[in-house]
Order: sequence, then structure tokens, then C-alpha cells
Amino acid sequence: MNSEATPIPDERIIDTRSVFSGRLLKVDVLTVDMGDGTTARREVVRHPGATAILAELPDGRFVLVEQYRCAVGRRMMEVVAGCLEPGEEPAACARREVEEETGYRASELIALGRIFASPGYACECLHLFYARLAAEPGRQALDEDERVRPLFLTAPQVEALIAEGAIQDAKTLSCWLLDRMRRTRDGLS
Repeated sequence: MNSEATPIPDERIIDTRSVFSGRLLKVDVLTVDMGDGTTARREVVRHPGATAILAELPDGRFVLVEQYRCAVGRRMMEVVAGCLEPGEEPAACARREVEEETGYRASELIALGRIFASPGYACECLHLFYARLAAEPGRQALDEDERVRPLFLTAPQVEALIAEGAIQDAKTLSCWLLDRMRRTRDGLS
């Protein structure tokens, strides 16, 4: 990074117009001052935030889920994930989502970091976790509009699926990378 470069000014919101409000998302059109007197329009998707969890069984297999994603028109392999409820702490959401989507309880939860899914147009912040799962499964408790199939994969299988492009979900790739870095840092790999 060039320390002599001119810093980019922050944008200042001049006006906000709400154009959509749904069950989960809101869309605002902002007019911003770009810091030099120039104005611009920004379309922003408002999202409550979510958690994404890389879940591992005691035998070392990872539990991902497969579900159809209408926005991209295909089934995706992903880590367990779900939206934050109003006032819910990210760790509580992560534990809830793991149990709902996999049927397993998280016996250990480690924060891996946070990412912004698409900061060019959305405010969604994803809280990423690693979860060590209890050995005994319970039952899935999926939301009424959710169809999820658990996948049980070894680390080499996950990495092969990533390498061949079968796993394309950004939160899944981020969880995998941050967990690999954690394991290397902590001398676990």
C-alpha cells in the first residue's frame, strides 16, 4: 500500500429513499456526496446479518448442506448458515442454525471472523464460525420453507470439490480458508 497516495474520502449520505421492504430484505436508494462535491446514487440492499458455520464431527468429517438456491438457479453445497433474529447474538444464531440444519448440537464454537458478502451493494455481515459437533445426532428442525440435505465429507473431499469448482459459495470458501489458517496458526494441521 502506498502511504503517499491521496486518501479516498468517505461518502456522506445526503438522501435516502426506501424502494422495497420485504420479509427479510429492504432496498434503499441513496444520494451521496462523494467528498469532492460530486454526487452519486447508490442502491443498497439492507440485510439483518447472518452466521455461517463450518461444522465438524468428532470423526473428522465435515457437515455441509446442499440446497436449491433460486437466485442462482441451482443446488449449492454450503456450510450451515442462517439469518440473525432481531437482538440475537451471532454465537446463539450459529448454535441454533447448526442444530436446525444438521440435527447435531455444537459442543464447541470458535469465531473465525466476519465478512461482508457483497459490500458494493449490500450491508450483509456474515459472522463465521467453526463448530465441533457432538457425536450423537438429533433431528433436523428446518424452517417451513427450507429444504436442506446434509452432506458428510472428509477434508480431502471438500478440498477436491473446491478445486474442481463444485463449491462456489463465498461464505463456504471463506469459512474453509479461515479455518485452515486457524489450524495452521494453532499447530493443528
